[in-house]
Amino acid sequence: MPDPLTLSFSPSTIDALGIKMYSRLPYALAEIVANAYDAGAKNVYIKLYDEDPQNKYIVVSDDGIGMSYDEINSKFLVIGRHRRETGENREINGRKITGKKGLGKLALFGIGKVIDIETTSAGEAVLTKFCLDWDAIINTHNGTYNPKTDFIPKPDPQVSGTTITLKKLTRETNFNLDDTAIALSKMFNILGDEFMVHISKNDKNTIILTKELKYQNIEAQKEWDFSRDILPNVDDDYEFKDLLGGKIIATPKPMPADLRGITLYANGRLINTPGFFGVSEAGHAFTYLTGYIEADFIDEFDEDLISTDRQSLSWEMPQAEKLQKYLQKVMKFLVKDWSSMRKQKKLENVVTKTGVNVPEWLDKVPEELKSKIQDIINNIEVKPEVNDEDFSQTVKNLHALLPEYTYFHYRRLHKCVKEASEQEYKTGNFYAALLEASKQYVGAVRYLVRELNRHVPEHDRNIMGWAFGQKADKPVKVFENFRMTDGNRFDPGLIGGLEDAQQLLSEGVIAGYRNPIAHIVRKELQQTGVITEQHCLDALSLISSLFSRLDNAVVKESE
Repeated sequence: MPDPLTLSFSPSTIDALGIKMYSRLPYALAEIVANAYDAGAKNVYIKLYDEDPQNKYIVVSDDGIGMSYDEINSKFLVIGRHRRETGENREINGRKITGKKGLGKLALFGIGKVIDIETTSAGEAVLTKFCLDWDAIINTHNGTYNPKTDFIPKPDPQVSGTTITLKKLTRETNFNLDDTAIALSKMFNILGDEFMVHISKNDKNTIILTKELKYQNIEAQKEWDFSRDILPNVDDDYEFKDLLGGKIIATPKPMPADLRGITLYANGRLINTPGFFGVSEAGHAFTYLTGYIEADFIDEFDEDLISTDRQSLSWEMPQAEKLQKYLQKVMKFLVKDWSSMRKQKKLENVVTKTGVNVPEWLDKVPEELKSKIQDIINNIEVKPEVNDEDFSQTVKNLHALLPEYTYFHYRRLHKCVKEASEQEYKTGNFYAALLEASKQYVGAVRYLVRELNRHVPEHDRNIMGWAFGQKADKPVKVFENFRMTDGNRFDPGLIGGLEDAQQLLSEGVIAGYRNPIAHIVRKELQQTGVITEQHCLDALSLISSLFSRLDNAVVKESE
């Protein structure tokens, strides 16, 4: 008869490292899954049972290498055995072991008071079954516990694996299969065809855990591959940066709090819960970021940087501090790159929603207005809290106030002036625009009097003096049809003055603008200030006003 199985311990140690450290179901299950991975298992089956409220229990089985009776006694039941230091099982089936401290078994007491374990290794004729009872263990006075043990013959000696049943659970609520599956998927980055974890509830609705499961409710707007997109863009001499890998995801909308943050993994297992490594800047931007970073080398340090519950690194230790400083630079790069991407996406959405291409629009706005508009847009497009809809509406409103070729629109030029001058105006050639508008005006006046059997002057200025004015022989009367609000005519002197004004202003446009521009080098006009671009804009408005009078003009034969 072999020596009885013996668990040696200090009850206070089990209390501190078991129940108090692993009171949440996913964390305790993660320890079982990690042990199965370290045992070379290809499949792990987690079965949750809660149909009987008084008898909830959990069964976890795997097809790993299992344990012999001697291995149970000399290894599994030794609390705190640091197998890394002994050099045992550095790799099993090509996998680097993730367990380190020998404390994971205590996690199970965080959720259940009774643990039944059945295990066997290939080549053994029997399966060893033993029970760890919390109440019996904690009440042991000499620090030695001998679990009840049975040996069960197995049909196939080559079969191996372990089954753990957790009973007398401390939880009162029923299991949530989806939440448990997602929470468990977040703790591993090694899930796939070579290591499959199946989880079910009451033998129904089995979910297979995948690396993607933790991101299934996330809509990705942008993804960064660590080696390709991040490493070349973060300037730092951190010695292990080339050994880092991973993927970061940005979403178009803020994520729920439980999805945010960057998780740190070593050899596929969580070693730091999601966060941003102490970076507080741009906190709002972090509500859009999630993902993971792989840092397998952390497991190779002589110093143990990973906390017992694997929720965080010991950041105060020198090697961890160096890593943290580098990761803080990575976070700041992500925020900057994310902000730039968001800005570009907002501008693209503006085109889709409003038809306004912001860069092209600003190129066609006068310089003295461009910087002011750009400041407004810059101030709102970088704010994550301003969504695409609000940003697009703001741009639309600004564009309505200050459209392309702002002065051209603002002055509400007459349709005929716009048609004549628009092409030259848009190229910034305001002198040519004025010439074209002048030609159009002269042409319009000639068109009005084309049916008169009278000699029309050849020169443009002369035709203005001939066509307009208050004298009776003038053929074009622009104020003939205007009446006062009571229906009576305006004072003849007033109307006569307005008719003369149409003549003088029309002659002035020709003599004061059109002719000098047509005959003098424009450079001389502009640099000397004789006729500036602003003068041209003013003249365009004047021609527009004169044109509007023609819309109401009456043409008469001489009396």
